[in-house]
Amino acid sequence: MSGDTTRRNSQSGGLENIREASDAVEKSTAAVTVEKVWERWRTAGAIVVLAVTSVLLYRIDGYLSIDSQVFGGITLLMLIYFLATLRSDVSME
Repeated sequence: MSGDTTRRNSQSGGLENIREASDAVEKSTAAVTVEKVWERWRTAGAIVVLAVTSVLLYRIDGYLSIDSQVFGGITLLMLIYFLATLRSDVSME
């Protein structure tokens, strides 16, 4: 009885590995990019929040205040970091 269980587990494990390997080959660059962005949703959300905040600060003050400059600068730095790491992750896949 335990021999049947062992045989079934080893056979299904091998088939799963083959399916996973074939799925990895079939993914396009766009699919990998969307997957990586989805994995980093917190960073993308932070970039959007910072961008909206800097635009709102600019519109409320009516000029380019130090606050809107700081928020804009942080937004740009985070966006550059996000795109650089995303590009390296997609190229590694």
